[in-house]
Amino acid sequence: MHMGTMGVAGTTQCDNFRHIVINNGAHDSVGGQPTAGVNWDRLSFSKVAEGCGYKTILEPVSTAEGIREAVHKLKTSPGPGFLEVRCKKGNRMDLGRPTRTPLENKQDFMSFLAIEDL
Repeated sequence: MHMGTMGVAGTTQCDNFRHIVINNGAHDSVGGQPTAGVNWDRLSFSKVAEGCGYKTILEPVSTAEGIREAVHKLKTSPGPGFLEVRCKKGNRMDLGRPTRTPLENKQDFMSFLAIEDL
């Protein structure tokens, strides 16, 4: 998502909008170059979301239990809502190219997180 889009999401105050950033601190799919997001102690996506007007901003999470709890809270809180999931860089060695559409990926991701009603 482009930074300008966060401003639009925050100022339109769309109650059913949830924004989940999966932050591995790298451009993993094109060589693993670090991004500004790797500086967790200096760059706060949560503060950016706050500055853009998001109503619900959750603390970053990095564990399976933290993700479960945060997604539940995100589901039940007013939107627009923001959550950063911090994870390690890297991927499977046998990871192929996408074979599904972006819409199918979205539906799969929402189903996996059990947030189909968003």
